Amino acid sequence: MTKIIQLFVVALLALGCSSNQQSKVQTTPCSSLETPETEAKIEALLAQMTLKEKAGQMLNIGLPALLTGNYWTYRDSAVFDTARFHKLIVDFAVGSIHNTPSFPATKEEWYRIIKTIQDSAMTKTRLKIPVLYGIDNIHGANYVNGSVMFPHQIAIAATWNSQLAEKVGEITSYESRAASLVWNFNPNADVAMNPLWGRIAESFGEDPYLISEMTNAYIKGSQQKGLQDAASTAVCIKHFVGYGAGRNGKDRANALIPENSLRQYFLPPFENAIQNGAMGVMISSNAVNGIPCHINKYYITDILKGEMGFKGVVISDFSDIDFLVGAHLSAKDKREATKMTINAGLDLIMNPFDADIVELIVDLVENGEIPISRIDDAVSRVLRLKFYLNLFKVPYTDPKNYTEFASQSHVDANYKTASEAITLLKNKNNILPLSSAPKVLITGYSANSMNILNGAWSRSFLGRDTIYNDPNKLTILEAIKKQMGANNVEFVEGTNYLEDINTDKAVAKAKKADYIIVCVGEIPATEKPSDINELELPKAQQDLIKKLSNTKKPIVLVMVQGRPRIIKEIEPLVDAIVLAYLPGDEGGRAVSDVLFGNINPSGKLPYTYPKYSGNYLTYYHKKADIRDANWGYDGFYTQFEFGFGLSYTNFEYSNLRLSADTLSNSEELKISIDVKNSGDREGKEIVQVYLKDKVATVSPDSKKLVRFSKIDLLPGELKTVDFILNSKDLQSIGMDNQWIIEEGEFEVQVGGNSEELKKEFLYLFIK
Repeated sequence: MTKIIQLFVVALLALGCSSNQQSKVQTTPCSSLETPETEAKIEALLAQMTLKEKAGQMLNIGLPALLTGNYWTYRDSAVFDTARFHKLIVDFAVGSIHNTPSFPATKEEWYRIIKTIQDSAMTKTRLKIPVLYGIDNIHGANYVNGSVMFPHQIAIAATWNSQLAEKVGEITSYESRAASLVWNFNPNADVAMNPLWGRIAESFGEDPYLISEMTNAYIKGSQQKGLQDAASTAVCIKHFVGYGAGRNGKDRANALIPENSLRQYFLPPFENAIQNGAMGVMISSNAVNGIPCHINKYYITDILKGEMGFKGVVISDFSDIDFLVGAHLSAKDKREATKMTINAGLDLIMNPFDADIVELIVDLVENGEIPISRIDDAVSRVLRLKFYLNLFKVPYTDPKNYTEFASQSHVDANYKTASEAITLLKNKNNILPLSSAPKVLITGYSANSMNILNGAWSRSFLGRDTIYNDPNKLTILEAIKKQMGANNVEFVEGTNYLEDINTDKAVAKAKKADYIIVCVGEIPATEKPSDINELELPKAQQDLIKKLSNTKKPIVLVMVQGRPRIIKEIEPLVDAIVLAYLPGDEGGRAVSDVLFGNINPSGKLPYTYPKYSGNYLTYYHKKADIRDANWGYDGFYTQFEFGFGLSYTNFEYSNLRLSADTLSNSEELKISIDVKNSGDREGKEIVQVYLKDKVATVSPDSKKLVRFSKIDLLPGELKTVDFILNSKDLQSIGMDNQWIIEEGEFEVQVGGNSEELKKEFLYLFIK
């Protein structure tokens, strides 16, 4: 599909092109709020505060701690416990609150909850400081009942459409603010390097550049109107750093990350997010190189606050001070853990159950174990974010003013995102799209479940409670019935997640069908419940497909899953494979429309899809990683490569050209390529640009993504796509852990599928 064109470029760069990118901090969109007046207000408040009041501002308490019953009591309304409420809000003047009332409150109920809290904080406390409320609204305002629930981040990454990521951020902020929720613990900027990790579904995938672009777009959508605007929320990017690199693929698993890898892959998404206005960073729960991130002063103070110039709030994850004692064994008790993490640079402690952390902070300062300067820095950061959000003047917002909440335009944006995410991985003999006439059998675990489409963080933490599902949304089965007519559709459940239910019945029904649509999937889960020990798709679900294949009827496999599951045994048995990821509550409709051709699929994989559980590598592996058993270099065993995805049309590439044949240190290089839709229907194509350093002192990666663009082409239409590259795109981390460019040969790879990229050449000489 991609025409080969020889490309020779001499790049002239000034001596001393080595640079430390991480230390170059640009002006952020929040800088306009950083005025002398605001800083003066912060200093004035700080000067009036007692040590206990300062410690109170550093506490992030769980909302259930203020309510009747125990922390996890199920409720259908939020009933405040009078004594607890007064102690936490008035006596301790807590600075921040998180979590839900153990049920998905409506925007009106959220308004009542937060208004009650803010009214007390701003009238009954001595200094009248508002509370900063944070929430995990990670795929839409998922904890606000009735809101739009978008696809999870991994699906948004699969769209390769930053405009959609921006729109998701914008709508999520709007619908969160309709509930007076001002601080969102999202987006996730983790680099997901192990598909066993269940939270890969909540990430933008494995590539630092794609992650950065989608994270920045989400931030822009969330904050572009300004943090003081009533439709904006402040983001809190997570998890700093290395959360997606756990050695065993389990949640909160420890990672080994050498300094050069830290700077090459893991830090850039966070640095870019900070440059683009992120004012919150959540610390990773795991340990890196044996040091828990929550007590890693080098990471938090030296890199995050120092090199990156971060001026926002650094918050712990849920109960992670206790985790330092009980899991990491890095502190003998909670007092010591508190001392270590605050001295490392933590500003806000998520201590869900009680306010004991306040008394510990007071004691530690009074005994000289935490300097008051560290406390003042932390409190200043918390107050700064509150001023930026205008909470002193507008501590909550009336839901009646948010007339676009769950509006048709928001639903349409949700559907468009789900549609563009869906990735066509196989289409033997162009079996798809299906005609609307034939008889079909639909079977499989995910065929008739809204919960599997939505995944975790959907009204409830795990997303398994069916009582919260919107009855107006369609499962895959329901959407296909609506498309084809119920008389043309047979449904047999087939299996649950792990067990056979009625596969024999499914096989019997399949014999009378023209096509079989098998929908496989994962149990909705996140964090520790998402841990699995095997990456293979469960045996029962694979066996269903094996038995159905004996009917010799065409099989379309639809996969609803947050991570890649091994399918090497069943892939040859199916005629088409459609990957839906976790597409949200418009996912059923989107899947149906792709199957029947109302939508031309345009998603591309944001991760490498492995063929074997024991042989997973990211696409940017080293050459030595892929030595095969015959001593060759054919050991990169993928089912599908990063960036892969098919369409119902075809695209041709030609006429690659450059704006110049030399490049100085201050110049840019324009790359242009023509892309033509040579098929018979309109389609979207993702044009990908990679660079590969042929030889480098630090072993170079196989390639790295440096640019991409998603374009829409009518049948027969040709467009010229332009990309601007500069010397920074050629940089990598050298032996001294600094960003450098080394003289030598580079390959330029351009195309629409990573499996079909063609190699061109760029020669770089440093003079």
